[in-house]
Amino acid sequence: MYNHTFYLSEAALNAFKQDGFLQIPTGIPNTMLQGLRALFDELMNDSTNRDKATNTVNGRTYITNLEKLCSKGNLSCLELLGAPYILGLAESICGNDFFLIQEFAVIKMLGDNLPVLWHQDMLHQRTGNCFTMGIYLDDAPVDDGALLVVPGSHANGKSICESKNDPTIAVPMKAGDILLHDMMLAHSSGPMHTLPIRRVIYFEFLSVSHVRNEKLYTENLLHQRCSLMPVAIDHYKQLHPAENTFEWKSPMGEEALTYPSQAVALQQIYEQEIHAIPSTYCFEGLHSTIV
Repeated sequence: MYNHTFYLSEAALNAFKQDGFLQIPTGIPNTMLQGLRALFDELMNDSTNRDKATNTVNGRTYITNLEKLCSKGNLSCLELLGAPYILGLAESICGNDFFLIQEFAVIKMLGDNLPVLWHQDMLHQRTGNCFTMGIYLDDAPVDDGALLVVPGSHANGKSICESKNDPTIAVPMKAGDILLHDMMLAHSSGPMHTLPIRRVIYFEFLSVSHVRNEKLYTENLLHQRCSLMPVAIDHYKQLHPAENTFEWKSPMGEEALTYPSQAVALQQIYEQEIHAIPSTYCFEGLHSTIV
């Protein structure tokens, strides 16, 4: 049983707004963590899965990314999305018209030699709050490629290449921890040198009002992605009938999409390609960054 409250405290929310990131220790129950790891085993070993990216180093192929996680395999990621403690965090930051724009995984493996360059997840005009939630399935110690961040860089008005020269801190994580960070926070990480693998699921949350204010995505995409929320909540409820479920009212009102079954919903929702707004990277000194 999850032992955290659904929503961020005022102090925690203020810390997030000031620093641009917040750690939630032991955020994921162990049983769910095991299901998510099993999902990664399925998807990484599935030769027919087209929603994964690879990198070849010294003749060996490494899987680096997985996409559309809520629609595949054992659906433990759909269960995760529908969990009240995940959705409470999202509402705390984005407001009650929040929704998930995309979900994906970043995988680091010993030997892939891939750093994550300094970047911001999505530049925007800050007419609303949006953030990325990282769910760690493996440890990320300080001395083995943990995330580096520039505290406060989400609101400093600097370019990513300017921000990366400001003081940084490492953010060590344990398996089951959750890291929230503002989409404009400057962050990066180096290659791993010790541990065999690191798997992190990323949920990117926005609000409908923010998307409309800045015309970030189409209305059609808003309808499709908002329709994923009740599917995830219902899935969690089916698996955890004794627990309280999250109450989420679609911001799309009477125009909210409905589906005859979970299978049909997932098929139709994921037929719509997202074409997400790309991250902004700093490529200065690239030749000396990759090792």
